[in-house]
Amino acid sequence: LTPDFSFKDRPPLSLAMLTAPPSGRSSSATMGFKSTAVGILAFAGAASAFAPGPALQVANKGLPASLGLRKATSVKPTMVVSPITGEVMSKFDAMRFKFGRETNTAQIDQQEKAAGFDYSDFETAIAKFDSSFQVGDTVVGQVVQYEQNGALVDVGGKSSAFLATPEASMQRVDDIEEFLAIGDNREFQIIGGEDENGQVRLSVRRLEFARAWERVRQIQEEDCTITAEIMSINRGGALVNFEGLRGFLPGSHAPQGLTEDAVGTVVPLKFLEVDQAKNRLVVSNRRAVVESRLTNLEPGQLITGIVRSLKPYGAFVDIGGVSGLLHISQISHDHISDVSKVLSEGQEIKAMILTQDKEKGRFSLSTRTLEGEPGDMIRNPESVKENAEATAAKYHERVKAEQQARDQAASELVAGLDLDALSTEVEA
Repeated sequence: LTPDFSFKDRPPLSLAMLTAPPSGRSSSATMGFKSTAVGILAFAGAASAFAPGPALQVANKGLPASLGLRKATSVKPTMVVSPITGEVMSKFDAMRFKFGRETNTAQIDQQEKAAGFDYSDFETAIAKFDSSFQVGDTVVGQVVQYEQNGALVDVGGKSSAFLATPEASMQRVDDIEEFLAIGDNREFQIIGGEDENGQVRLSVRRLEFARAWERVRQIQEEDCTITAEIMSINRGGALVNFEGLRGFLPGSHAPQGLTEDAVGTVVPLKFLEVDQAKNRLVVSNRRAVVESRLTNLEPGQLITGIVRSLKPYGAFVDIGGVSGLLHISQISHDHISDVSKVLSEGQEIKAMILTQDKEKGRFSLSTRTLEGEPGDMIRNPESVKENAEATAAKYHERVKAEQQARDQAASELVAGLDLDALSTEVEA
């Protein structure tokens, strides 16, 4: 065959023309000719798919099996013609016809006119109730149906919105029916725009997430104490759960002796850092405990503490997480030149609170007020500790008596003054 070969306008080929070898050829030549005939048939079949016209017309009935040819199958038309109108039917009309509901356009038009309402009117009516949803909007919807991987929610759109199971709550959701019931009305956040069916995607988890952060910021501004459950322990501290948010509790701010046994316990906390953009939430148990005890500590109160460190000017005493300063001048009535000769680190002592600065969390302490005799803290500090309650009571009685005496003296001084004479001198 040459490149300009065409089957168009050629007489139909017969089987004899393709299979009969030329005269005077050998048997081997005959076999070769038959192979060539098969090739021509294959080429002609491919060409017929693209070239218009009759192409190659070959009756394959009775072909030798040795040629390996198969009967061609015809392709069904994709268009369906209505047996009623003779027109090509749409996919919708074809389905109606297939399932026994023949389309009669004239009859339908007549029914619509009788009803006074047609499909165009229906589309207009639907457009009035068409809602335009934007990603991020908060809408109110009603749960209407459970699906395999979520639930359908009626939010007043063209189609029911879809709520995926993982988006049903900030908590882990294995069964959405445990979190939502059919008929529940609540708020949802739109996280996906309308698809080709007008369906939007919803989320409860993201709505709860945003509100939890808002609540955390409000608590931080008000400097309130919260309670949260310890979820796990790690090398740096612990993870806690508050309002569905995971917070980090550093080891330096965690309760003393933090171990795996603490998992599941609820502890008081204060916020140290709140950063929603970085998803960072840092809390402190020590600060919550300290501020709680600051509220309960008052000047004149007797406390028990542990000496944590010694300085040339005094000693720092730990009062259950709160640090107080016992100045060298408040250790004893007698003069002390070296604090380490009287106190040692780790020693338990009893002292009285002299002053308090709640804003800075500072306390000034005194053991001198607990001495029965001047110098007892130097000679026998254990006796001062054992008799601290009795000595403190006597100290408060003495202070009260001194205050009453000052008040009495002030009253007598005012009573002895000639107020009339003083007023006359002022006017003059």
